Amino acid sequence: MKNTVKTLIIVTVILAIVASTVYAISIKNKSATSTVEVNAAKVEKGEIISLISTTGVVESKSKQEYYILSPTKVSKVYVSVGDKVKRGDKLLEFETQDLYIQYQIAQKQLEIAQMQLDALKKLKEKQSRQSQVAAQLPNTSLPQQLPSGESTVQQPSISQMQTTSLSLDDQIKLQQKQVEIAELNLKSIKQSMDKQQKYITAEFDGTVTVVNAKNNSYFTSSQFPAITVEDLNNLQITLDVNPYDAVNLKEGQKAYIHFADKTFEGVVSKVSPTATKVITQTGGDNVVKVYVDLLSNDGTIKPGFNVDVDIKIAEKKDVIKVPSEAIVSDKYGNEFVYVVENGIAKQRKVKSGLVSDLETEIIKGVNVGEKVILNPTSSIEDGTKITIKGGKD
Repeated sequence: MKNTVKTLIIVTVILAIVASTVYAISIKNKSATSTVEVNAAKVEKGEIISLISTTGVVESKSKQEYYILSPTKVSKVYVSVGDKVKRGDKLLEFETQDLYIQYQIAQKQLEIAQMQLDALKKLKEKQSRQSQVAAQLPNTSLPQQLPSGESTVQQPSISQMQTTSLSLDDQIKLQQKQVEIAELNLKSIKQSMDKQQKYITAEFDGTVTVVNAKNNSYFTSSQFPAITVEDLNNLQITLDVNPYDAVNLKEGQKAYIHFADKTFEGVVSKVSPTATKVITQTGGDNVVKVYVDLLSNDGTIKPGFNVDVDIKIAEKKDVIKVPSEAIVSDKYGNEFVYVVENGIAKQRKVKSGLVSDLETEIIKGVNVGEKVILNPTSSIEDGTKITIKGGKD
Protein backbone atom coordinates (compact mmCIF):
# COMPACT_ATOMS: atom_id res chain seq x y z
CA MET A 1 0.00 0.00 0.00
CA LYS A 2 2.75 2.37 0.87
CA ASN A 3 4.52 1.64 -2.43
CA THR A 4 1.32 2.39 -4.36
CA VAL A 5 0.88 5.78 -2.68
CA LYS A 6 4.51 6.63 -3.25
CA THR A 7 4.21 5.72 -6.91
CA LEU A 8 1.14 7.91 -7.32
CA ILE A 9 2.95 10.86 -5.78
CA ILE A 10 5.95 10.43 -8.08
CA VAL A 11 3.72 10.18 -11.15
CA THR A 12 1.80 13.28 -10.11
CA VAL A 13 5.01 15.31 -9.67
CA ILE A 14 6.33 14.16 -13.05
CA LEU A 15 3.06 15.10 -14.77
CA ALA A 16 3.10 18.53 -13.14
CA ILE A 17 6.69 19.14 -14.32
CA VAL A 18 5.82 18.06 -17.85
CA ALA A 19 2.69 20.27 -17.91
CA SER A 20 4.64 23.30 -16.70
CA THR A 21 7.31 22.74 -19.31
CA VAL A 22 4.75 22.40 -22.11
CA TYR A 23 2.92 25.55 -20.97
CA ALA A 24 6.14 27.56 -20.82
CA ILE A 25 7.13 26.43 -24.30
CA SER A 26 3.63 27.27 -25.58
CA ILE A 27 3.75 30.78 -24.09
CA LYS A 28 7.21 31.34 -25.53
CA ASN A 29 6.15 30.21 -28.99
CA LYS A 30 2.99 32.29 -28.82
CA SER A 31 4.96 35.34 -27.80
CA ALA A 32 7.40 34.76 -30.61
CA THR A 33 4.69 34.50 -33.22
CA SER A 34 2.17 37.18 -31.92
CA THR A 35 1.89 40.47 -33.89
CA VAL A 36 0.03 43.78 -33.52
CA GLU A 37 -2.24 44.92 -36.31
CA VAL A 38 -1.69 48.55 -37.37
CA ASN A 39 -2.59 51.08 -40.02
CA ALA A 40 0.27 52.61 -41.95
CA ALA A 41 0.98 55.23 -44.63
CA LYS A 42 3.80 55.86 -47.06
CA VAL A 43 6.20 58.74 -46.62
CA GLU A 44 5.60 61.05 -49.59
CA LYS A 45 7.09 64.09 -51.25
CA GLY A 46 4.87 66.94 -52.35
CA GLU A 47 3.12 70.16 -51.39
CA ILE A 48 2.07 71.11 -47.88
CA ILE A 49 -0.21 74.02 -47.03
CA SER A 50 -0.72 75.53 -43.57
CA LEU A 51 -4.16 77.01 -42.94
CA ILE A 52 -5.94 78.91 -40.19
CA SER A 53 -9.58 77.81 -40.02
CA THR A 54 -12.35 79.91 -38.51
CA THR A 55 -15.88 81.17 -39.14
CA GLY A 56 -17.19 84.58 -40.13
CA VAL A 57 -20.22 86.65 -41.10
CA VAL A 58 -20.84 87.87 -44.64
CA GLU A 59 -21.59 91.56 -45.16
CA SER A 60 -21.61 94.06 -48.00
CA LYS A 61 -18.55 96.24 -48.42
CA SER A 62 -20.81 98.99 -49.77
CA LYS A 63 -23.66 99.43 -47.32
CA GLN A 64 -25.57 102.61 -46.54
CA GLU A 65 -28.07 102.83 -43.70
CA TYR A 66 -30.25 105.96 -43.79
CA TYR A 67 -31.25 107.08 -40.29
CA ILE A 68 -33.74 109.84 -39.36
CA LEU A 69 -32.68 111.32 -36.04
CA SER A 70 -35.77 113.48 -35.37
CA PRO A 71 -39.46 112.73 -35.97
CA THR A 72 -40.08 113.51 -39.63
CA LYS A 73 -43.10 112.78 -41.76
CA VAL A 74 -42.40 110.52 -44.72
CA SER A 75 -44.75 111.47 -47.52
CA LYS A 76 -43.70 108.71 -49.92
CA VAL A 77 -41.56 105.57 -50.03
CA TYR A 78 -40.33 104.90 -53.57
CA VAL A 79 -38.79 101.41 -53.10
CA SER A 80 -39.42 97.99 -51.59
CA VAL A 81 -37.07 95.30 -50.21
CA GLY A 82 -35.28 93.59 -53.07
CA ASP A 83 -35.53 96.50 -55.51
CA LYS A 84 -32.37 97.31 -57.44
CA VAL A 85 -31.50 101.00 -57.52
CA LYS A 86 -29.04 103.22 -59.35
CA ARG A 87 -26.97 106.01 -57.86
CA GLY A 88 -29.22 109.08 -57.48
CA ASP A 89 -32.53 107.18 -57.50
CA LYS A 90 -35.15 108.50 -55.05
CA LEU A 91 -35.71 106.31 -52.00
CA LEU A 92 -37.82 108.49 -49.67
CA GLU A 93 -39.63 111.82 -49.84
CA PHE A 94 -40.21 113.96 -46.73
CA GLU A 95 -43.00 116.38 -45.85
CA THR A 96 -41.32 119.79 -45.45
CA GLN A 97 -44.44 122.04 -45.27
CA ASP A 98 -44.25 122.46 -41.47
CA LEU A 99 -40.85 124.15 -41.62
CA TYR A 100 -41.91 126.34 -44.51
CA ILE A 101 -44.86 127.68 -42.47
CA GLN A 102 -42.53 128.31 -39.51
CA TYR A 103 -40.21 130.19 -41.84
CA GLN A 104 -43.05 132.40 -43.09
CA ILE A 105 -44.15 133.17 -39.51
CA ALA A 106 -40.58 134.07 -38.54
CA GLN A 107 -40.35 136.41 -41.53
CA LYS A 108 -43.51 138.25 -40.40
CA GLN A 109 -42.22 138.47 -36.83
CA LEU A 110 -39.00 140.04 -38.06
CA GLU A 111 -40.96 142.56 -40.19
CA ILE A 112 -43.11 143.54 -37.18
CA ALA A 113 -40.09 143.93 -34.92
CA GLN A 114 -38.35 146.10 -37.55
CA MET A 115 -41.49 148.28 -37.99
CA GLN A 116 -41.68 148.84 -34.23
CA LEU A 117 -38.00 149.79 -34.15
CA ASP A 118 -38.50 152.22 -37.05
CA ALA A 119 -41.49 153.80 -35.22
CA LEU A 120 -39.43 154.35 -32.09
CA LYS A 121 -36.64 155.94 -34.11
CA LYS A 122 -39.14 158.30 -35.79
CA LEU A 123 -40.52 159.22 -32.40
CA LYS A 124 -37.02 160.06 -31.23
CA GLU A 125 -36.47 162.21 -34.31
CA LYS A 126 -39.75 164.05 -33.58
CA GLN A 127 -38.75 164.72 -29.99
CA SER A 128 -35.37 165.95 -31.16
CA ARG A 129 -36.99 168.47 -33.52
CA GLN A 130 -39.31 169.64 -30.75
CA SER A 131 -36.33 170.20 -28.50
CA GLN A 132 -34.62 172.28 -31.17
CA VAL A 133 -37.73 174.45 -31.57
CA ALA A 134 -37.98 174.91 -27.80
CA ALA A 135 -34.35 175.97 -27.68
CA GLN A 136 -35.03 178.67 -30.26
CA LEU A 137 -38.11 180.00 -28.35
CA PRO A 138 -37.08 179.82 -24.72
CA ASN A 139 -39.82 182.17 -23.45
CA THR A 140 -42.74 180.61 -25.23
CA SER A 141 -44.47 177.37 -24.68
CA LEU A 142 -44.07 174.54 -27.18
CA PRO A 143 -46.91 174.48 -29.72
CA GLN A 144 -49.33 171.62 -29.54
CA GLN A 145 -49.39 171.10 -33.29
CA LEU A 146 -46.51 170.56 -35.66
CA PRO A 147 -46.23 172.64 -38.79
CA SER A 148 -48.66 171.88 -41.55
CA GLY A 149 -48.04 168.54 -43.25
CA GLU A 150 -46.79 166.66 -40.13
CA SER A 151 -48.86 164.58 -37.78
CA THR A 152 -48.14 163.16 -34.36
CA VAL A 153 -46.52 159.69 -34.43
CA GLN A 154 -48.05 157.38 -31.86
CA GLN A 155 -45.62 155.37 -29.78
CA PRO A 156 -45.85 151.63 -30.70
CA SER A 157 -47.96 149.53 -28.45
CA ILE A 158 -45.09 147.14 -27.71
CA SER A 159 -43.18 149.94 -26.02
CA GLN A 160 -46.23 151.00 -24.05
CA MET A 161 -46.78 147.42 -22.92
CA GLN A 162 -43.17 146.71 -22.03
CA THR A 163 -41.99 149.90 -20.38
CA THR A 164 -43.58 153.20 -19.58
CA SER A 165 -40.71 154.04 -17.24
CA LEU A 166 -37.86 153.40 -19.74
CA SER A 167 -36.39 156.29 -21.61
CA LEU A 168 -36.91 156.39 -25.35
CA ASP A 169 -33.25 155.52 -25.95
CA ASP A 170 -33.60 152.43 -23.76
CA GLN A 171 -36.76 151.46 -25.57
CA ILE A 172 -34.92 151.70 -28.91
CA LYS A 173 -32.07 149.53 -27.59
CA LEU A 174 -34.58 146.98 -26.32
CA GLN A 175 -36.37 146.88 -29.66
CA GLN A 176 -33.06 146.46 -31.49
CA LYS A 177 -32.54 143.30 -29.43
CA GLN A 178 -36.01 142.12 -30.43
CA VAL A 179 -35.05 142.56 -34.08
CA GLU A 180 -31.82 140.62 -33.57
CA ILE A 181 -33.73 137.77 -31.90
CA ALA A 182 -36.19 137.66 -34.78
CA GLU A 183 -33.30 137.57 -37.28
CA LEU A 184 -31.63 134.68 -35.41
CA ASN A 185 -34.91 132.75 -35.29
CA LEU A 186 -35.39 133.21 -39.04
CA LYS A 187 -31.79 132.11 -39.69
CA SER A 188 -32.21 129.01 -37.51
CA ILE A 189 -35.34 127.89 -39.34
CA LYS A 190 -33.63 128.51 -42.68
CA GLN A 191 -30.68 126.32 -41.62
CA SER A 192 -33.08 123.58 -40.56
CA MET A 193 -34.78 123.79 -43.93
CA ASP A 194 -31.41 123.53 -45.69
CA LYS A 195 -30.43 120.51 -43.59
CA GLN A 196 -33.77 118.81 -44.05
CA GLN A 197 -33.66 117.01 -47.36
CA LYS A 198 -36.82 116.70 -49.33
CA TYR A 199 -35.54 113.40 -50.73
CA ILE A 200 -33.19 110.59 -49.71
CA THR A 201 -31.41 109.23 -52.78
CA ALA A 202 -29.18 106.21 -53.38
CA GLU A 203 -25.47 106.96 -53.08
CA PHE A 204 -24.40 103.97 -55.21
CA ASP A 205 -25.82 101.18 -57.35
CA GLY A 206 -27.21 98.42 -55.14
CA THR A 207 -30.16 96.53 -53.74
CA VAL A 208 -32.65 97.70 -51.12
CA THR A 209 -32.38 95.26 -48.19
CA VAL A 210 -34.32 97.09 -45.43
CA VAL A 211 -37.40 99.36 -45.52
CA ASN A 212 -38.81 100.51 -42.16
CA ALA A 213 -40.44 103.79 -43.24
CA LYS A 214 -44.05 103.93 -44.44
CA ASN A 215 -46.02 106.29 -46.66
CA ASN A 216 -47.66 109.28 -44.96
CA SER A 217 -46.36 108.45 -41.50
CA TYR A 218 -43.84 109.85 -39.06
CA PHE A 219 -40.61 107.89 -38.65
CA THR A 220 -39.26 108.35 -35.14
CA SER A 221 -36.75 105.52 -34.57
CA SER A 222 -33.08 106.34 -34.16
CA GLN A 223 -32.18 102.68 -33.51
CA PHE A 224 -33.27 101.30 -36.87
CA PRO A 225 -32.56 102.72 -40.33
CA ALA A 226 -35.43 104.02 -42.42
CA ILE A 227 -33.89 102.35 -45.48
CA THR A 228 -30.76 100.28 -46.16
CA VAL A 229 -29.08 99.84 -49.54
CA GLU A 230 -26.31 97.29 -50.13
CA ASP A 231 -24.12 96.25 -53.04
CA LEU A 232 -24.66 92.49 -53.11
CA ASN A 233 -21.95 92.04 -55.73
CA ASN A 234 -19.26 93.40 -53.43
CA LEU A 235 -19.16 91.22 -50.31
CA GLN A 236 -16.69 90.62 -47.52
CA ILE A 237 -16.45 88.27 -44.55
CA THR A 238 -15.77 89.66 -41.08
CA LEU A 239 -13.78 87.33 -38.82
CA ASP A 240 -13.06 87.41 -35.09
CA VAL A 241 -9.62 85.78 -34.83
CA ASN A 242 -7.77 84.98 -31.60
CA PRO A 243 -4.52 86.96 -31.21
CA TYR A 244 -2.33 83.83 -31.42
CA ASP A 245 -3.59 83.10 -34.95
CA ALA A 246 -3.87 86.76 -35.95
CA VAL A 247 -0.10 87.29 -35.72
CA ASN A 248 0.25 84.98 -38.74
CA LEU A 249 -2.28 86.88 -40.86
CA LYS A 250 -1.56 89.70 -43.29
CA GLU A 251 -3.16 91.43 -46.26
CA GLY A 252 -3.04 89.57 -49.55
CA GLN A 253 -3.19 86.02 -48.14
CA LYS A 254 -5.45 83.64 -50.05
CA ALA A 255 -8.65 82.46 -48.40
CA TYR A 256 -11.18 79.75 -49.12
CA ILE A 257 -14.81 80.29 -48.13
CA HIS A 258 -16.94 77.18 -47.63
CA PHE A 259 -20.75 77.17 -47.71
CA ALA A 260 -23.41 74.69 -48.88
CA ASP A 261 -20.80 72.16 -50.06
CA LYS A 262 -19.22 74.83 -52.26
CA THR A 263 -15.86 76.57 -52.01
CA PHE A 264 -15.29 80.18 -53.08
CA GLU A 265 -12.07 82.15 -53.40
CA GLY A 266 -11.20 85.12 -51.24
CA VAL A 267 -8.31 87.30 -50.10
CA VAL A 268 -7.43 88.94 -46.78
CA SER A 269 -8.08 92.66 -47.30
CA LYS A 270 -7.49 94.02 -43.79
CA VAL A 271 -6.16 92.95 -40.40
CA SER A 272 -7.10 95.26 -37.53
CA PRO A 273 -4.02 96.74 -35.80
CA THR A 274 -5.57 96.23 -32.35
CA ALA A 275 -7.60 93.60 -30.52
CA THR A 276 -11.09 94.26 -29.20
CA LYS A 277 -13.01 92.59 -26.41
CA VAL A 278 -16.18 90.67 -27.23
CA ILE A 279 -18.67 89.29 -24.73
CA THR A 280 -19.24 85.54 -24.81
CA GLN A 281 -21.23 83.07 -22.69
CA THR A 282 -18.09 82.28 -20.70
CA GLY A 283 -17.09 85.91 -20.19
CA GLY A 284 -15.02 88.05 -22.52
CA ASP A 285 -12.43 87.26 -25.18
CA ASN A 286 -9.94 89.44 -26.99
CA VAL A 287 -10.19 89.10 -30.75
CA VAL A 288 -8.66 90.72 -33.81
CA LYS A 289 -11.02 91.82 -36.59
CA VAL A 290 -9.97 90.40 -39.95
CA TYR A 291 -11.71 91.14 -43.25
CA VAL A 292 -11.72 88.82 -46.26
CA ASP A 293 -12.94 89.97 -49.68
CA LEU A 294 -15.13 87.44 -51.50
CA LEU A 295 -13.65 87.19 -55.01
CA SER A 296 -15.96 84.59 -56.53
CA ASN A 297 -19.65 84.14 -55.84
CA ASP A 298 -22.41 82.56 -57.89
CA GLY A 299 -25.14 84.15 -55.80
CA THR A 300 -25.09 81.41 -53.18
CA ILE A 301 -23.50 83.53 -50.47
CA LYS A 302 -25.53 86.51 -49.20
CA PRO A 303 -25.09 89.16 -46.48
CA GLY A 304 -25.80 87.80 -43.01
CA PHE A 305 -24.66 84.24 -43.78
CA ASN A 306 -22.26 82.44 -41.43
CA VAL A 307 -19.49 80.75 -43.43
CA ASP A 308 -16.37 78.66 -42.80
CA VAL A 309 -13.10 80.26 -43.85
CA ASP A 310 -9.62 78.78 -44.38
CA ILE A 311 -6.75 81.26 -44.74
CA LYS A 312 -3.49 80.08 -46.26
CA ILE A 313 -0.63 81.33 -44.07
CA ALA A 314 2.22 79.23 -45.51
CA GLU A 315 2.98 76.86 -48.35
CA LYS A 316 5.91 74.60 -49.30
CA LYS A 317 6.42 72.45 -52.36
CA ASP A 318 8.55 69.34 -52.95
CA VAL A 319 8.96 68.49 -49.26
CA ILE A 320 8.97 65.14 -47.42
CA LYS A 321 5.76 64.75 -45.48
CA VAL A 322 3.81 62.26 -43.38
CA PRO A 323 0.29 62.24 -41.94
CA SER A 324 0.34 64.24 -38.71
CA GLU A 325 -1.27 61.28 -36.90
CA ALA A 326 1.96 59.29 -37.35
CA ILE A 327 3.96 61.58 -35.07
CA VAL A 328 4.22 61.00 -31.30
CA SER A 329 6.04 63.11 -28.71
CA ASP A 330 7.59 62.34 -25.36
CA LYS A 331 7.51 64.47 -22.24
CA TYR A 332 10.69 66.23 -23.32
CA GLY A 333 9.19 67.38 -26.60
CA ASN A 334 11.09 64.92 -28.77
CA GLU A 335 9.17 63.74 -31.82
CA PHE A 336 9.15 60.16 -33.14
CA VAL A 337 7.58 57.96 -35.78
CA TYR A 338 7.49 54.18 -36.07
CA VAL A 339 8.77 52.94 -39.41
CA VAL A 340 7.82 49.46 -40.62
CA GLU A 341 10.91 47.39 -41.50
CA ASN A 342 10.32 43.74 -42.45
CA GLY A 343 7.26 43.50 -40.24
CA ILE A 344 8.99 45.13 -37.28
CA ALA A 345 8.22 48.59 -35.80
CA LYS A 346 11.37 50.71 -35.65
CA GLN A 347 11.32 53.92 -33.68
CA ARG A 348 12.81 56.94 -35.48
CA LYS A 349 13.45 60.36 -34.05
CA VAL A 350 12.35 63.04 -36.53
CA LYS A 351 12.54 66.80 -36.98
CA SER A 352 9.32 68.41 -38.19
CA GLY A 353 8.77 71.57 -40.19
CA LEU A 354 5.61 73.15 -41.61
CA VAL A 355 2.38 71.70 -40.21
CA SER A 356 -1.04 71.61 -41.85
CA ASP A 357 -4.30 70.23 -40.51
CA LEU A 358 -3.53 66.72 -41.82
CA GLU A 359 0.15 66.60 -42.76
CA THR A 360 3.53 67.50 -41.30
CA GLU A 361 6.76 68.25 -43.08
CA ILE A 362 9.65 66.01 -41.99
CA ILE A 363 13.00 67.74 -42.31
CA LYS A 364 15.04 64.81 -40.98
CA GLY A 365 14.41 61.21 -39.93
CA VAL A 366 12.56 59.35 -42.71
CA ASN A 367 12.84 58.71 -46.42
CA VAL A 368 10.32 58.82 -49.24
CA GLY A 369 8.64 55.44 -49.76
CA GLU A 370 9.03 54.16 -46.20
CA LYS A 371 5.90 53.27 -44.27
CA VAL A 372 5.03 54.83 -40.93
CA ILE A 373 2.49 53.56 -38.42
CA LEU A 374 -0.59 55.73 -37.93
CA ASN A 375 -1.80 56.53 -34.42
CA PRO A 376 0.68 54.21 -32.69
CA THR A 377 -0.65 52.96 -29.34
CA SER A 378 1.27 52.14 -26.17
CA SER A 379 1.48 48.52 -27.32
CA ILE A 380 3.84 49.62 -30.11
CA GLU A 381 7.47 49.72 -29.09
CA ASP A 382 10.77 49.60 -30.90
CA GLY A 383 10.98 45.99 -32.12
CA THR A 384 7.29 45.12 -31.90
CA LYS A 385 6.12 42.72 -34.60
CA ILE A 386 3.32 44.27 -36.62
CA THR A 387 0.87 43.40 -39.34
CA ILE A 388 -0.44 46.15 -41.59
CA LYS A 389 -4.20 45.84 -41.91
CA GLY A 390 -4.87 49.13 -43.68
CA GLY A 391 -3.94 52.78 -43.90
CA LYS A 392 -3.00 55.28 -46.57
CA ASP A 393 -1.05 54.44 -49.71
